[in-house]
Amino acid sequence: MITNRIPFVVAALMLMASVSSVVARPDAADALSGTAISLKALIPKKIGDWSEEPQRIVQVVNPQAQQALEEDYSQVLIRTYVNTKGYRIMLSLAYGSDQQPSWKIHEPEVCYSMQGFTLHRTETSRLVTPYGEIPVRRMFTSKGTREEPVTYWIRVGDKTVRAGQSRLTQLISTLSGRSADGLLFRISSIDSDQAHAYQLQDQFINQLIATVPADDRKHLSGLGDS
Repeated sequence: MITNRIPFVVAALMLMASVSSVVARPDAADALSGTAISLKALIPKKIGDWSEEPQRIVQVVNPQAQQALEEDYSQVLIRTYVNTKGYRIMLSLAYGSDQQPSWKIHEPEVCYSMQGFTLHRTETSRLVTPYGEIPVRRMFTSKGTREEPVTYWIRVGDKTVRAGQSRLTQLISTLSGRSADGLLFRISSIDSDQAHAYQLQDQFINQLIATVPADDRKHLSGLGDS
């Protein structure tokens, strides 16, 4: 009986959200009170042992998917970093501002599947940092001979949420009369050894959040000071 009610509850929430977006949306002064961020300025080109490699182009999303990202987010940043041993990590960030309440979450499971990748394994995990733990999603994907382990998380407002919870968090924020910004943080590497890939991805993330100021760390991961 409870299970049967779930679609109706979700529909009611969506209806209430659509009404609230009109009658409870923050005014211009409230919207502008949020801190605007620039992904290009926020992410350093040098992160610990990692340096940006601007000349290398590794296409992760096809042009159609890239266009969708740019339409649904206010900013998109894609970079490749390489360490001194020649290992490469692809970083992809998509940001939706609190002044763009209609921004949509593009969960990587869907995006990778639409691009012809096979999802062999997905799991939730917690990435340990000196500033706290980040709930992350791990994916092991492949396309032809290309094997690509992926780590990602989604931040909505001041919280990092688990996969599948981002839309509900947006709805709750809208119902409370607030427009929450959001960020999708994704890194991946071409590596057949999943454990090795995730170890280096975690290293990269830890060095990144240790490099940026506390406010930027909060924007990226929802984590504050230690």
